[in-house]
Amino acid sequence: MKKKKRKYEKEGNVTYLYKRKKIRKTFSVKFILILLVACLGGAGIIFSPIFAVQNIDVTEMEQYSQDEICDMITLRKGTNIFLYDKNKATEILNQNHYIEYAEIVAELPNTLHININERKVRGYVPYAGSYLYIDEYGRVLDIQNEMKRALPVVYGLQFDQFRLGELLDTKNEESFNVVVLISQMITKYELLSNHINTMEIDVTDPQNITANINQIEIRFGTVENCEQKMAYLSQILGTIPENDRGVLDLSDMSKPIVFQYLS
Repeated sequence: MKKKKRKYEKEGNVTYLYKRKKIRKTFSVKFILILLVACLGGAGIIFSPIFAVQNIDVTEMEQYSQDEICDMITLRKGTNIFLYDKNKATEILNQNHYIEYAEIVAELPNTLHININERKVRGYVPYAGSYLYIDEYGRVLDIQNEMKRALPVVYGLQFDQFRLGELLDTKNEESFNVVVLISQMITKYELLSNHINTMEIDVTDPQNITANINQIEIRFGTVENCEQKMAYLSQILGTIPENDRGVLDLSDMSKPIVFQYLS
């Protein structure tokens, strides 16, 4: 029988003897089977009907219904809650001009919450025979051939072009700022809920702002004391019959406010 050679290494007067280590790889068949069963069981649970989406909760919006939001992101009841690509759906929603921010939150076992901060149309700006839909900050949300709701129509803004989803880039910035401020005050004091059929605002001259609401001419003057003017306007509009015609001068709030009827 041949003897196995052993490896030596000499360093100076010292000789080192290396022992071979016998490496054994042992696999437990039992462990593998348990792991396989666990994986199959986990997959079975994940794909079970328990995790099929049954409830879809969408923030109520002015622009879109729940069904329209679901169509936008291809979401249906019965979709597996784990396999549904929530990140891609969220990205699609956040690219929409009417949506400021959106998130999708899963609530196990079968509910998806779609939380949306909506940009709402607060006025129209005439443009080349159509209307730009703007929000309360002057952001262009859409362009349509007609107005869908009774919202303020703004005249006097000067601009050459626009981009959907961006603030309107006007040449007369002071007039644009007037529009933004008045729009925010209209929203705050809920002027659009006072049975207003038509509202037109002219900001051509920021020192002489005028508006026509139904058949009433409103003289704002400047935006000085704008909040006080809007608060007063909100109160008095509810007391004037819808078909009455007249002039309401709010340019100087230090003077008595008198509604002048027109025959």
